[in-house]
Amino acid sequence: MASENALAPEKPSGKQLSKVAGPLLLWGIAVGAVISGDYYGWNAGLGLTGYWGYLVAIGLMGLLYAGLSASISELGTAIPHAGGAYAYTRTALGRVWGFLAGAMVQMQFVFAPVAVALTTGAYVQILFPQVPVLLTAAILYIASTGLHLMGAGSSMWVDFIFTAVATVGLVVFAVVGIPHISIENLNVHSDGAVFPQGIGGLWGALPLAAWFFFAIEATPMAAEETKNPAKDLPKALFWAFITLALVGVSTLTVAAGVGGKDLANSAAPLADTLMSIVGDQAWIIPSISIFAIASLIASFHAIVLAYSRQTFALSRAGYLPAGLSTLNKHHVPTWGLIVPGAVGLVFCVLGDTVLPDAIPVLINLSVFAAAISYVLMTLSTIVLRKTRPDLKRPVKVPGGIVIPAVSMVLAVILIPAALWGFPLAFVIGVGVVALYLVYYSVAAKKRVSRYTLEEELALVESAEEELE
Repeated sequence: MASENALAPEKPSGKQLSKVAGPLLLWGIAVGAVISGDYYGWNAGLGLTGYWGYLVAIGLMGLLYAGLSASISELGTAIPHAGGAYAYTRTALGRVWGFLAGAMVQMQFVFAPVAVALTTGAYVQILFPQVPVLLTAAILYIASTGLHLMGAGSSMWVDFIFTAVATVGLVVFAVVGIPHISIENLNVHSDGAVFPQGIGGLWGALPLAAWFFFAIEATPMAAEETKNPAKDLPKALFWAFITLALVGVSTLTVAAGVGGKDLANSAAPLADTLMSIVGDQAWIIPSISIFAIASLIASFHAIVLAYSRQTFALSRAGYLPAGLSTLNKHHVPTWGLIVPGAVGLVFCVLGDTVLPDAIPVLINLSVFAAAISYVLMTLSTIVLRKTRPDLKRPVKVPGGIVIPAVSMVLAVILIPAALWGFPLAFVIGVGVVALYLVYYSVAAKKRVSRYTLEEELALVESAEEELE
């Protein structure tokens, strides 16, 4: 028996994270990463396609994210490692495509919190006008990074608490607003037409509709820190998607059905909606601002976890400098948290001082990068069904490859959608993708590990099964 065991490769002793998360904390990450999108940003889509067309846009994006969540459930339980999209794509398509998938996730999760931080600053100014937006953004980055450095368990509970508060705020908003919805208000943004600007307007609204689900894919970044990923990850993703779909449609319907024609340009759409119900009462804006700030903190904190784990995974595999996967005594990536945070703060300064219409541009830029990773993840689901039928899949997408294929097509359509309303975001996105690919060719290609931790673990498990 001893000689047989000696034949099995040893489990890699490389940098690994601590297992602390169950389904509740994973739900908090999934919903928390997204929920701030219900409080701001999405309303610009009303100006492109009105309420009825926006419902179609949300339906299409819901279909995309439902298929993506199902694909992630299959891939995340079969390959439960912190690399997420990178790990899946490298396994299915090879090193270059794996790097591109990981780079796009890193890109989306570096730019998205910039929009969140700037919006948090704007909401804090409602309560405390003398506090500069950039000061709030800096405090948010420093505080969130500090909490994450103290360990994954405590930081995940913090995110869950803020997510719960933000969700309660949306429920209260719906309960207060539903009795005041009118068809006249629902029609005001498009004069009753379903697509007032044609299919182009619908296409342009897709990135903003995606904001109701955007970043749910942060969840598998915590797979390596999950106690039982085969059971907990799919369960968390399912209930998170249901939660987000319900609060997204209700928030859109209440806000559009109660708010006025200026809602599309509002920086605080929920606050403006409530003011149209109760009038200019002093308690309204501070109250909704508190819920909004809770949602923004929840999203920011969850996304920080996501970009740190993606950076950690890419570094551990050799794509990025080795120091970025250094773990502290709490088993969290120190420089994987600090370096992307510093880059985000630089873009906060640019967004607050240089870039016009920074928030919608950042939203579209983040969605552009995300859509590329969605294409690669859903394609990986399809490819691995063909090339790795032996891969253990505790969860499988129902219906074969149809669902991931539909999601992949919708993601392809989403990639250039920013061209309709915010072409600057598309141009910046293409430029950043080019820089990533140049970096890979010049620096990363030479030092990429032949086998990643994910692949080493798969070899170990295969060898152990053969011995058994």
